[in-house]
Amino acid sequence: MAEAFAAEIAKSLLGKLGSFAVQEFRLAWGFQDDLARLEERLKAINAVLSDAEKQQSKNERIRLWLQMLREVLYDAEDVLDEIECETLQRQVVKTKGSTSRKVQHFFTSSNMNAFRLRMGHNIKKIIERLAEISALKSDFNLSEQAIDCSHVLHEETKMNRSFDSFSGLIGRDEDKERIINLLSAPFKVGDAHPLVLPIVGMGGLGKTSLAKSVCDDENVKSHFKLIIEACVSDDFSLKQVIQKIIKSATGERCADLDAGELEKKLEAILNGRKYLLLLDDVWNEDAQKWLLLKPLLSKGAGGSKIIVTTRSKRVAEIMGTVTTHNLSLLGQEDCLLLFYKCAFKEGKMELNPNLVGIGKEIVAKCKQVPLAVINMGTQLYGKTDEKEWKSVRDSEKWEEEGDGILPALKISYQRLPTHLKRCFLYCSVFPKDYPFIDLLLVQVWMAHGLILQSSNPNENLEDVGLRYVRELISRCFFQDYEVMWFAATFKMHDLMHDLASSLAKNHHISKTTRHLSVLDSDSFFHKTLPKYSNEFHHVRSIVFADSIVGPTCKTDFEKSLSEFKHLRSLELLEDSEFEAFPEGIGALKHLRYLHFHWSTKMKRLPKSIFKLQNLQALVLGFGLEVLPKDVRYMISLRFLYVITKQKRLPEGGIGCLECLQTLIIFECENLENLFEDMQGLKSLRKLIIISCGSLISLPRSIKCLTTLEEFGIIDCEKLDLMTIEKEKEEKIQPLFLSLCIVIFAMLPATLALPEQLLQGSAESLQTFIIKDCPNIREMPDCIGNLKKLQNLEIIDCPRLSERCRSGTGKDWPKITHIPKIKVDDDDSGEETSG
Repeated sequence: MAEAFAAEIAKSLLGKLGSFAVQEFRLAWGFQDDLARLEERLKAINAVLSDAEKQQSKNERIRLWLQMLREVLYDAEDVLDEIECETLQRQVVKTKGSTSRKVQHFFTSSNMNAFRLRMGHNIKKIIERLAEISALKSDFNLSEQAIDCSHVLHEETKMNRSFDSFSGLIGRDEDKERIINLLSAPFKVGDAHPLVLPIVGMGGLGKTSLAKSVCDDENVKSHFKLIIEACVSDDFSLKQVIQKIIKSATGERCADLDAGELEKKLEAILNGRKYLLLLDDVWNEDAQKWLLLKPLLSKGAGGSKIIVTTRSKRVAEIMGTVTTHNLSLLGQEDCLLLFYKCAFKEGKMELNPNLVGIGKEIVAKCKQVPLAVINMGTQLYGKTDEKEWKSVRDSEKWEEEGDGILPALKISYQRLPTHLKRCFLYCSVFPKDYPFIDLLLVQVWMAHGLILQSSNPNENLEDVGLRYVRELISRCFFQDYEVMWFAATFKMHDLMHDLASSLAKNHHISKTTRHLSVLDSDSFFHKTLPKYSNEFHHVRSIVFADSIVGPTCKTDFEKSLSEFKHLRSLELLEDSEFEAFPEGIGALKHLRYLHFHWSTKMKRLPKSIFKLQNLQALVLGFGLEVLPKDVRYMISLRFLYVITKQKRLPEGGIGCLECLQTLIIFECENLENLFEDMQGLKSLRKLIIISCGSLISLPRSIKCLTTLEEFGIIDCEKLDLMTIEKEKEEKIQPLFLSLCIVIFAMLPATLALPEQLLQGSAESLQTFIIKDCPNIREMPDCIGNLKKLQNLEIIDCPRLSERCRSGTGKDWPKITHIPKIKVDDDDSGEETSG
């Protein structure tokens, strides 16, 4: 049963009515009375929404009433967003275009009087619809409750525990040993080539965890030259499966290769090499598809082996060459052990005998399914109130049909706070096994208004969003968490994805459809779009999970954009054949998030794209040749991921983005210099530069980034960090005042660490990581002034490591005040508390 979340949307609307843009609109256009009536209607309805949402699961009429209300609230949100966008466009003209007629013409195409009349009509229509819906609420005897219109997150949710709490398998030692013995057995004449071992079991038993644990075993690794993992999931497309295998083996996506080229590349990778391949979560029961892939996999050396995980016995019959390994339910004692590990803090179990007894009853209802056990345990971690444990044990969800896993997952979802429910459900728009990146997912949530403002004035929306991610991981809604420099990746278990899809009602297109996931672009453009052309006017997000190809692909794409006038986010997750976005993209005035990272052929941006004043996050694609200076007109940008073929980023572009919080410059192979006007980035908190092999210097204005908290330079082979400190006679003061985390890695041209940067961060720097910088000779004296520094890591820096070795290194006295020091070079590694 889909939840309406009307209370959350109403709070958001009331917050928007108090925003600067809407207040300015009230005064400029004379809509004080209309907007005041709208606010009054909203507050009257909002007063009973808390009670209505509590009752909706048991009262179908209330549920339908909330859904009707939700649609009106969404339409009201569209109207207020349009007002906000018009205000932003006029702000661009007023502050940046007053000296240029061309710029003024560029941004003032809408007729002011027509806009005023249209908005006035829309606002009155919303008020009338709200009045009709409000009149119905008296039928339900709903009680009014105190109104909190602030749309603020007051309760600071915290990460329950470390992300590796559930590492290791419980109760699967025998299974693991049997599989390892089979994989380690020598190849004999007459053996199948490649040998294929299916692991079969119902969802949630831990087939993937077992298989990955086997692949990670050192004994197994010693028997194979190449270990590859590919999640196949629902779609056994030969091309996609080959791409996934190649990506796992080499890191290359190969999105621009056709089927024949992919097959040749796979053969070259496997040729003569003994490999172990994990094909995870296979559903394909069409033997012909497997028979097309199998000959390509036979190119490896004798003794190559494949593990297949699946829920289907038919898949095992088609693919297997040896006896299937059937994974059984987890033993009851092991289930209890697993539950207690997840539910109790270390050493606390024996202090709560009553909870142990209730926990035993909860585990019995999980029917020996490990995923159900883990989810129930994580829900109760750190909770000591018996009533809370009993509410889980006695939940009516256990009475629903299922094998233990579905009721458990529904209980887990039911216990989420509303703001986390909305974020979790949104993730169902992405394909199964999608590798989420926390920084990007947070930006998508922000684009849809799913993140609540914190009551802590020092915490912005990005910080709150990252807490949401950590909380969902700690509750096991996400898994496979891995840290990579300044970001983290994770995935959704396929059963969690199924749950989110069913709760979000993603399966049918209707006039209330707000989010679309396109798994087959050709079918979407030529069948779905024509058939449902009148159903898409309210769509807010589109995720293209399939390549957009074919002779008419650009025209098809442009037509589709014209249907989605209220789009908030647009993502192209695969490569596309067109070289530029259509000009029509400039009409998507509500767009806040645009992602086309994997588009290798998209070489340029249309001028119209810089009309997107509401855009908050822009992730550029690999094919982009130039990022024009007109990016400065995107005045709401908070997140910018830059890829360009330019040698230099010019002044008067990125440096004018006063709202920008995160700037990532990635794989710009020609880039030699950054823009010199960095001092204009008055809100920048993260600056990350990765794999820019031609970069030779950093602008000295980088020291003027007083709000910068995280700074990383990684894999820039020609860059000497000391360029920051050259030309000292000009007396640009080191103004780094907020740096908390600094990472320098893979910088062979750097001979010394920049003292001004470190000295300017004396009162803020907490983590300093230096990795694979072989020519840094010593630790500067100023390191002793970094009184807030808690964590220093020196990895693969032979000279520096020697000087910083505990007790004996020449620079050891400089760093002894740091609580946590980790030194690791080619010969030894150690972690010392200073």
